[in-house]
Amino acid sequence: MILESKEKVVVLGAGIGGLSAGYFLAKTGKYEVTVLEKAPVIGGLCASFEYNDFTLDYGAHKIYSVIPGVLDEVRRLMADRLLTLPKKHRLFLRGHLVDYPLKLGNLAGVLGLTVFSRLGIGYGVELARGFVLRLPPRTYQDYMIQRFGRPAYELVFEPLADKVWGDPASLHPEMARARVPASGGMEVILKLLGLKKETAETSAEFFYYPRAGFGDLPAAMKEYIEGAGGRVLLDCDVIELIQVDGKIAAVKGAVAGADVEFGMDYLVSSIPLPILGRLVFGEREKAFTNAVEDLQYRHLVLVYVFANRSLALEDQWIFFPEREFLFSRVFEQKQMNPELGPADRTALCCDFTCDEDSWQWKATDEELAQRTITGLVEAGFIEAGEVTGYLVKRTRNFYPRYDLEYVEKMRKVSSQLQQVKNLLLTGRIGMYNYNNSDHCVDMGRFIANNLARGDQPVDIWNALEKRVADYKIVD
Repeated sequence: MILESKEKVVVLGAGIGGLSAGYFLAKTGKYEVTVLEKAPVIGGLCASFEYNDFTLDYGAHKIYSVIPGVLDEVRRLMADRLLTLPKKHRLFLRGHLVDYPLKLGNLAGVLGLTVFSRLGIGYGVELARGFVLRLPPRTYQDYMIQRFGRPAYELVFEPLADKVWGDPASLHPEMARARVPASGGMEVILKLLGLKKETAETSAEFFYYPRAGFGDLPAAMKEYIEGAGGRVLLDCDVIELIQVDGKIAAVKGAVAGADVEFGMDYLVSSIPLPILGRLVFGEREKAFTNAVEDLQYRHLVLVYVFANRSLALEDQWIFFPEREFLFSRVFEQKQMNPELGPADRTALCCDFTCDEDSWQWKATDEELAQRTITGLVEAGFIEAGEVTGYLVKRTRNFYPRYDLEYVEKMRKVSSQLQQVKNLLLTGRIGMYNYNNSDHCVDMGRFIANNLARGDQPVDIWNALEKRVADYKIVD
């Protein structure tokens, strides 16, 4: 009996996108999978790390999805390594915590009757205008005003969007469609009045979380890949992609200082598009280079504040839309699992994004920490005397920023890369798609299932682009 040899797949990047692809490809039993990671650890920003007696995540993460089969797959993989948690998230607005999903009495009490009435009138104006003439939204700003009214936009959506992505008037409306689950003001009003219920499509009642920290999810994927005979290699610098007859035949790299070469039938990339583009084309495709280098990103900054109290919040995380606060969200690690930190101390992770030339990115760690601590004290979550230390972590180019021309830029990028017959993309950074970890899991599953079925990479690529266009972020 002659055993059929497996086709070889190399995956670039061992973040959640790359590992998900490797996991599902290995699960088919048809592929010999090798995952190459430049860093000394797996998981990217879905990893966990040890610091100051805490197990910490890189910001707030949860396991939840409305995509059929994704949660079932994660539960099978993780089994008893998962906790089930009720969702506890709120907004901090005008010095008060606002329930999310929104509740009529709570919202009216926080905003006051005058402001609350202005929100309703503002929505009514846009509703009436829509009956007369409603042009397709050209920007994030247009999209949100048309659906919620200008007062609601100016109160919450505009300052939060500006903090996270920059000027909303320069953002593509797709940014709003992907990030805001409610379809418009009428839906919000009906829910406030109790005439329409929240659904799994708009708000999670519960979610799953690995008891050892979110990094245990990528760890479980790595374990499965290796258990199926695959490899996950760290500290690997990719030096060259060897191309033959329009395909990538091998990856040249350096692992632990030694030159290595990995032959392949297919390449799946989750690494940043500009880096991949330089490996594929060098400098010979000017139109591609101009388009890919012009894709916009936001840098991520995480400020961890450590304090002498068992817990500081009643929520897993809280959003801060107002500009007076440096951070956009505060996440408390021990709300996920108290065992991830000492009983008498807590750690608050405050996250925000910024541009390369912003004062935030240029500021020292001490300056960022002091601004963050001041904000937490003013909000009433900790006292200054309780703070025992801080940690600042910065990541460049983590959040795709959809500017008004990004669709055309990505069309050029995709069409050029699709000339490589055995190449596929996946992940948030790899596909330049604003999404969550569950979407990355779905991408990996989609690629593996369709490749194993015999579909051509270019057909899988085009179908996946259509699929990710429908992804929505569910808080």
